[in-house]
Amino acid sequence: MTSGIRARTAWELGWWAPVPPALEPGELVDPAVHGALLSAVADGAPLDRLGQHRLESLKAAGLASADGQPRFPVAPAAQAKAVAETAGDLGRAMARLVAGEWSRLEVEYEPVHAALSPSAPTIEHEPDRPAPAGPTAGAGPGSRQAAPAGAAAFLVVGGLLLDLGVRRLLRRQGLASPPFGSAFVWLAEGEGAAGSWFARVTGLPGRGSLVRFGHPSAPAFQLAAADPEAAPALPASLEPALRELCEGLGWSVVRLVEDALPALDPVRRRVAGADDEGAFLAWAYTLAVDEALDRLSARGLLTPPATGVTTVRVADPALAGAAL
Repeated sequence: MTSGIRARTAWELGWWAPVPPALEPGELVDPAVHGALLSAVADGAPLDRLGQHRLESLKAAGLASADGQPRFPVAPAAQAKAVAETAGDLGRAMARLVAGEWSRLEVEYEPVHAALSPSAPTIEHEPDRPAPAGPTAGAGPGSRQAAPAGAAAFLVVGGLLLDLGVRRLLRRQGLASPPFGSAFVWLAEGEGAAGSWFARVTGLPGRGSLVRFGHPSAPAFQLAAADPEAAPALPASLEPALRELCEGLGWSVVRLVEDALPALDPVRRRVAGADDEGAFLAWAYTLAVDEALDRLSARGLLTPPATGVTTVRVADPALAGAAL
């Protein structure tokens, strides 16, 4: 599960965890306060009394070492830009891979769209608004099905495949697996520097899981968690094929990630706190997913949700990102 919290300053907090942490990182780390603070510590700048007090609080929470160095990536604008550029190369490679497999993807997301659209307002445009412009595979000029089908593709490709599916496989490879019950955290300076699209999973005892994929700052993203039963349920008959698709294409994406590691490593070494390679990769991969979705959206293959969130309920733990 991933999430992002926008601050009123240029610093942003991002985090990812396979299961909801007991305490969300946003309750411990304030990007408006701690971004500049930890960046200053990493640069060896002296702190005033208030800064020292804030740093002691981070030490007590295990987020900073005894000498005040961050235990997670903290990147000022120049370093964050370098990470985004390198991750962007990975994201463009991912977009080319997915676009090349689009006919295979359509076979899976079209039934998802057909199954969910009658009861899935979160993956359709609002009925009193026109469908967003832009071509969508299988939709003719003026077709009102273009936006919903594109949004269903966004949910399947962005949420279930690239985010939850690939991160699940990366954990199985030992590349990005946080300690049980904890989350990978990062701070980055600049708009969108911590990432834009995030998946979050909420367990529903005896009923599978609620998957939300979107902008955590969007009001609809938070509201969706308050009423999980309002999210459409993926028919059980569709889940095996969808899981097979996410694993098949997912392993191809994992290979792209592994190929990108040599280029990412020198960038990582310049970022304070990025000794935690898993946290750095979780951040870089978030940016890569953003780039891939931007590229696919620009080609008219999928449609980001106007509400800032797509939701679905799934029964298969693997589709919810569980490392089985």
